[in-house]
Amino acid sequence: MKKLFLSFYFIFLLFSFIFSSCSQKKPAITSQPALERLLEGNKRYVDNKSQHSDRSDERRKEIASKHTPYAVIVGCSDSRVSPEIIFDEGLGNLFVVRVAGNVIGQIELESINYSALYLNSKIILVLGHDNCGAVEAALQNNKINIEKIAKLIEPAIQKVKKNKTNNVLEQAIKANALNMKNLLENSPKIKQLIKDKKIEVHAAYYNLKTGRVELINEKTSSD
Repeated sequence: MKKLFLSFYFIFLLFSFIFSSCSQKKPAITSQPALERLLEGNKRYVDNKSQHSDRSDERRKEIASKHTPYAVIVGCSDSRVSPEIIFDEGLGNLFVVRVAGNVIGQIELESINYSALYLNSKIILVLGHDNCGAVEAALQNNKINIEKIAKLIEPAIQKVKKNKTNNVLEQAIKANALNMKNLLENSPKIKQLIKDKKIEVHAAYYNLKTGRVELINEKTSSD
């Protein structure tokens, strides 16, 4: 009788532990912590202190059936700008959309919408970088074979030329990232998510030499 009682007691404890574990899930990351996490990861990368977390065999198995990337990175296809590396992130954490000039057309927008709407990403970061070849080509009116990309970059080129700023290429790259950010903020689905405080959109600039990512806004893009 005593053994039977102990058996039921241990079964009760086991189910209590399982129920407790399931009911105490980690709170979902929100937009501001998501941005801080990206910038902290970039700082580790710049300081040569990358942790290379979430890249194990266990992690691969954990996300095999489902992934919930907390951030969408809209970046350039440039081989020197790999988001998982420069933000010190691992498998399943970033939903990356890469295209020359980090421009956003209909296909890119649908990919971004997918992650924002169905994977519950909390932040979108449009990431430009210095010496961007696509922006430089558009700036020099060398649009052969990149006509559609150059067309999306053109508004940034015109803005920089109109303002007659210094460091024309850098300012055009930053203006282009901001234009893509504004495009997202005014697209119907993302606009609604922003209104509901479910997502934030930011623009940033990556320095190839230092590895540093800096957030940009209208003021910093014209300095």
